[in-house]
Amino acid sequence: MFKRKLILFVTAVLLLVSSAAFAGEKGLFPQSEFKLGYEGMYMYYDEPDIMHEKGFLNGGFGSWTGYFSEYNIMANAELEGLMGSLKYDGQYSDGTKATADNDDYFISGRATVGMGFDYGNTGITPYTGIGMRYWYDKIKCSGGYERKISQYYLPLGVNILTRMDDGWSIGGTLEADLLLGGTVKSKLSQVGSSYEDAENTQDFASGGGGRISAFLEYDFTNYALGFEPYFRYWYIGESDKDNVRYGAGNADVVEPENKFYMSGVRIYVKF
Repeated sequence: MFKRKLILFVTAVLLLVSSAAFAGEKGLFPQSEFKLGYEGMYMYYDEPDIMHEKGFLNGGFGSWTGYFSEYNIMANAELEGLMGSLKYDGQYSDGTKATADNDDYFISGRATVGMGFDYGNTGITPYTGIGMRYWYDKIKCSGGYERKISQYYLPLGVNILTRMDDGWSIGGTLEADLLLGGTVKSKLSQVGSSYEDAENTQDFASGGGGRISAFLEYDFTNYALGFEPYFRYWYIGESDKDNVRYGAGNADVVEPENKFYMSGVRIYVKF
């Protein structure tokens, strides 16, 4: 089900990009601009008093942004994908320590709309939209299993851009995010045949987060190069219960409250 939703989401983003790719002059609010680049992220995931995972993920991203109409209406579409191995540090039910090097990949996509306001060499664009984030996490120690976490959220933020002399531009983004809902699928059957897979629902407004970023760009006339560090944070409350077969009996399984700390950098070309 999630793969189908992901395909539909990506298709919608690509249709948005292809249907709105205008050619136009460069300016404070360009009619069409693409970014493609490398992205590296350090992620720290924490379930307080239970476990945490941390490590580096590497990948790339692509985005399109366009402004149109006399009111500088903004549309944006973005996809990013990263993969790597996170260090797992937790414990078994009897309190014994458990560590592992996990297999992980992280995918996110978003589509936003806003309106640009021109203040000389500075542009300010408040925006909103919809986003999705997906994390595949395979715990590789004895008794480990796969988790697939998919979440949808509402971003509400502002972009700031200032064009300076000699081809340089600076700016940044400040954003708050509201969780619209999500699911956590845990393949507990990989622990043993007496266990049943669990699927936990994360309710609307049971979590949220935010992001902040800054960028520096230099324009080479036909293209620009950019550097963008960022920080993102998420808090997700305890999920709904799922009653599943668990060993010799049944048990209510929940996804505990958790926090994400994600810091990274993007290096990109813009054209």
